[in-house]
Amino acid sequence: MPDQVNQNDAPRREYVRTNDVIPVYYELEGDAEGGRAAFDWEVMFDELEPRAEENPKLYELLFDINQKLNILLNHISEKNGFNMPEVKEVNISGGGLRFFSKEAFDAGQKLVLKTFLPVYAHVIKIKCEVVRSLPHDGGGYSVAVKYVDMDETTRDKIIKYIFAKQRRVLRTEKSTTD
Repeated sequence: MPDQVNQNDAPRREYVRTNDVIPVYYELEGDAEGGRAAFDWEVMFDELEPRAEENPKLYELLFDINQKLNILLNHISEKNGFNMPEVKEVNISGGGLRFFSKEAFDAGQKLVLKTFLPVYAHVIKIKCEVVRSLPHDGGGYSVAVKYVDMDETTRDKIIKYIFAKQRRVLRTEKSTTD
C-alpha cells in the first residue's frame, strides 16, 4: 500500500498566487495619513475600468505620472508625501504580498501599499500587516505582508488579475512549445 500524505502536514494557502513585476509603493501606516494632500488625486482614476482589449501600458504611464505629481505637490506644500520606496518584483495573492525592500520591518508593523495592476486604471491602496521580514541573499529584505481590512471588491480585482496573468504565462509557454 503506497504511503499516504496527510493533507494537514503541509500548510495550505487560501489564495492562488503568482510572481510578477508591478509597481508597488509602500510606507508605514502612520506616515500615510499625515502627509496627504487636501485632494487625493488618485481617486480621479477610480471609476475608469479599461476593457480587456485596451493597452494597459497607457494606464501604467498614467500611474507613474500621478505619483510624480504627488511628490511635487507634497514637496511644494512642504508636507511629507508618500515616501516612494518602490518595488517591482512581487509575489502577490488575494491574501497578501511578498516584496523585496532595502529596509527591514518588524512583524506586526502596519504598512500602506499602493499598486497599479495593469488591467485596472486606478491605484489600489492596501492596508497590510508585516508577517515577516528576512534578510535576502542579494542584500535587503524579503518582506511578507497580509492584507487587513480589505474589501472584497479589491480582493476580487487582485484575484482576477492573478488569473489573467497565469493565463498569459500558460499561453506563452504553449506557444513556445508548439
